[in-house]
Amino acid sequence: MNNDDYQSLYYEVEEIINQYKLGWIIEQVNNSIHEGKIVSIEDKLAKKNREKTPRIKREDYTDKEKVLLLLEAFETAIVNTLELEQEIGKFLMQDMSDLQLEPRIKFYTEEDEDTHHYFIFNNNQINLRWQEARRLQNLLNDLRREIEE
Repeated sequence: MNNDDYQSLYYEVEEIINQYKLGWIIEQVNNSIHEGKIVSIEDKLAKKNREKTPRIKREDYTDKEKVLLLLEAFETAIVNTLELEQEIGKFLMQDMSDLQLEPRIKFYTEEDEDTHHYFIFNNNQINLRWQEARRLQNLLNDLRREIEE
């Protein structure tokens, strides 16, 4: 792949993320890209000139690294949060079954308090989302392999 291919792929992945209304992922990645990466330059210095303080510098990400960074952020936001959801679900299902309460957590802002946006934790929903997340993870892994070739 060349730089144009990486840039095109980056924008395609951005579009997919935006379709799922997860623009905050793109914002975070773009902030990281803007800040650049920190690399050590100690290997490039002669041993006798080394000081105890590590020498580092800021470098821009390559187009390839930008795509990989976006893919990793997307995966982290989807797959890792589902792992957390799965653990919360297990906890709620165990503790709530004794009390005969419905395993439900409500998430809302102060402005949306009356809209009742909430997530219901039950094994069927968690397992379905988990299967979808695994499919997504497999697709992202395939894409990473293609990028690395």
